[in-house]
Amino acid sequence: MTMTDGDVFGRLDGRVVLVTGAASGIGAASTRLFRAVGAEVVGVDLAPGEGIVQADVSDPAQVAEVVDAVVARHGRLDVVHGNAGVNVPGRPHSLTDADYRKVMGVCCDANFYLVRSAVGHMRAHGGVFVFTSSMCGVGATPRSPVYNMAKHALIGLAQSVAVDYGAQGIRAVALVTGPTHTAMVDELWPPGPLRDSLTATTSVGRLATPEEQARAAVFAALPGSSFLTGCSLTVDGGATAGWNEMARTMLTLKAAR
Repeated sequence: MTMTDGDVFGRLDGRVVLVTGAASGIGAASTRLFRAVGAEVVGVDLAPGEGIVQADVSDPAQVAEVVDAVVARHGRLDVVHGNAGVNVPGRPHSLTDADYRKVMGVCCDANFYLVRSAVGHMRAHGGVFVFTSSMCGVGATPRSPVYNMAKHALIGLAQSVAVDYGAQGIRAVALVTGPTHTAMVDELWPPGPLRDSLTATTSVGRLATPEEQARAAVFAALPGSSFLTGCSLTVDGGATAGWNEMARTMLTLKAAR
């Protein structure tokens, strides 16, 4: 097959996409962009929003119900963007069982439930999973042990899906996102020395926009990205090269805690 310039990025006309964490940030931007390239998108979030299906993705029964409802309504499911995330900052000795379960449930378990529920619908015609991992999936940031664990796990999950289902045309990619201007970053990294150190890790000297991360998610899901699977796609503005600088700043500022 000969690929023309107009086919490089492609479209997702007729494809059905499920996006979690779709009410804000990267999820909202991905929802808009998936629709812009022709996909039928179902957004899922615990928070209410226009066109949002409200569900707790840390609950396996609710995940299964949402996936089955999407297939029943649209006849298929082609792409799952597992993007929902939450963090409870602290060090291991200060975090409760509830803190642990909250972060692991949303950031890690939810994506396993999505795979388990969706893969049976994809095996006949193929499909793509795109998981929003993080720089925290390749290098730990202080005071986020559970978040670090969960984001590392998503890279392993992408590899496992690729290995186990590649023969059925199912792909999986983990996005290693760098510092991105979202509500969660605003909450956990307020303006000040800590926020400045986060920005300073990037080569471009700024945070990413959610739209920049969304472009990577859509790119990973496009049919033309057919050899992209079982891997991490890093979109960090060069930030992983400066991660240790930020870690030292965090440890200095938080040493008393």
